[in-house]
Amino acid sequence: MSAGRWMRPMRPMLVVLPLLMSTAGQAQPANFAAPEAPTSQAGYGDDLLPRDEKDRATLLRTVAFDATVYGMAAYLHYEQLYRQVFDRSSSNYSGFNRFAHERNLAGPDYATFKVPNTDTLYSTAWIDLSKGPVEIDIPATQLKYFTLNIFDIFGNPSNLSNRTIGVKGGRFLLVPRGWSGTPPAGVTVYPAATTQLWILMRAFAQSDAEVRTARAFQDGVRIIAPQGDATADSDGDTSPPPPAPDANGYLRVLDYVLRANGWQPGEEALVSRFRPLGIMGDRPFDLDRLTPATRAAIESGYADALGMLTRAKSQLGEPTGTGWMKVNKGVYGFNYLRRSVINMAGLGANVREENASYTTFVDGKGAALDGASSRYMLRLQTPPPVNSFWSVTLYDAKTFALHPNPLRRYLVSDRTKGLKVQKDGSIEIRIQNASADGNWLPAPAGPFFVVIRAYGPKPDMLNGRWLPPPILREGDAR
Repeated sequence: MSAGRWMRPMRPMLVVLPLLMSTAGQAQPANFAAPEAPTSQAGYGDDLLPRDEKDRATLLRTVAFDATVYGMAAYLHYEQLYRQVFDRSSSNYSGFNRFAHERNLAGPDYATFKVPNTDTLYSTAWIDLSKGPVEIDIPATQLKYFTLNIFDIFGNPSNLSNRTIGVKGGRFLLVPRGWSGTPPAGVTVYPAATTQLWILMRAFAQSDAEVRTARAFQDGVRIIAPQGDATADSDGDTSPPPPAPDANGYLRVLDYVLRANGWQPGEEALVSRFRPLGIMGDRPFDLDRLTPATRAAIESGYADALGMLTRAKSQLGEPTGTGWMKVNKGVYGFNYLRRSVINMAGLGANVREENASYTTFVDGKGAALDGASSRYMLRLQTPPPVNSFWSVTLYDAKTFALHPNPLRRYLVSDRTKGLKVQKDGSIEIRIQNASADGNWLPAPAGPFFVVIRAYGPKPDMLNGRWLPPPILREGDAR
């Protein structure tokens, strides 16, 4: 940029001074922006892309890579939103602002999202605030644990739970960004970060009686939406695209999500970088409108990012030194890599204050857990310190689903019927494919991983004084 473009302030000062000298009540805000600065996203021009073909491909590949890391969590949430809200042929279709209740605990065939717990009954609802606030009414309950885990479209969590609101229930008004109305008497305002929200409700249940209590709680929670808003099929002029596992499908969804929900404060510059891809342009994203060279560069950047995110799933969290990873869930800020990887491993990751968890794919010596070759022991000298409950759950490492077994036992917890506790208070959990006495956690004849969940963790767990011991290999599989 030439120096001459910066040598023009003398004349504008003559215009600005009268504005500064205007009487109170008549002063107008001065615009100090340079004339060439765009006033909207549509103001950006063709110079977003270099003319050199090689440079253009490099930039497009880099931007596609960044857009994939940034938005993967939103894409994965949208996949579920599409099935539940827009796809009328889906088995769990409900439309906006209606719960779909799971009346039984999750098993190996649970398909709503990956790595489910099997400690609680699930209910899911997608909320649309484009027509105005939506009220959530929660009844009083004596459940050992419940939460309405509310996620914005990017997967950032918050909770209306027995930890945050107690067991007396209440009325809560979910309001969109910029709302300035007055809530009804007795209603607490909940400011939402995005227009589309996911509510993942968990209600504790293990015994048959607890399942009945949890079902009654599910039925008692009400969603009260603006009239006629419950089954909206689109957002304004932009039709929701079907998700598809390729660059075209991914970027169509990201474009829709950003148009319908916007982005977080502080992300304006980052999101504007995606415009060379066709994101947030005059028309919805369409890879077919681009040249073959442009498409190839975008597809390459998408594939590279997806490969990196996939490889990073097994290194979630911070190492504890015993094979376990302490997963820092739910607190992402601008760490888009963590946000994407955690949501690829499984949706519904809550904050540690609600549910502290640890994950391991390896034994105490760093060897991959594999039920085809080994038998294992997890000895909890001191059980996880919690206010609510804890569980040790096993998943197939190939499918990220619960492992089917004749006992239909997918976890060992402080509520497991017949749980054997040693005289010193410790708990020994045998993890193997072959049947075993005691606290047996059945494993597949192949790779698996284990998750410890602690609901209502006590300070010793939150501050790191309690850590899970290593899973020890006991011998060859029998």
